[in-house]
Amino acid sequence: MKLAIWIIFGLLAAVWTGGALLTAGLVRWVADVLASGQTAELARSAAQWPLPAWLPAWVDPAWMGAAQQALSWTIEAVGGSLPMFGAAIGWMLPVVWAVWGLGVAIMLALAGGAHVVLGRVRGRRGDHAAQAPAPT
Repeated sequence: MKLAIWIIFGLLAAVWTGGALLTAGLVRWVADVLASGQTAELARSAAQWPLPAWLPAWVDPAWMGAAQQALSWTIEAVGGSLPMFGAAIGWMLPVVWAVWGLGVAIMLALAGGAHVVLGRVRGRRGDHAAQAPAPT
């Protein structure tokens, strides 16, 4: 049972680390795009993208058109300050890794606590079995 605890911890830690790597990569990409000043061009091209054929079954196409126009308007309204946001978002990368470290520490504490508790429970069962009178 103790082995199962550590296997589960290892799997959860691997998934948590993969999520942190993906998030860190996404933060770096967003920071680079915002700092480069290409965001306005990206917003203009995103407003022209055709909607996928399966989307009308789930979302009203008029709503998606309005969302594309709102995105385009928002990007153009704040377009001049986007490079500043790109430089400011750089502080998010250490936050991602701090949250990762906190998550791994919590998982490690929980796995270690479960290991200790399981050892005590099994130890008590062994003590009670040794003290029990033999059947006659």
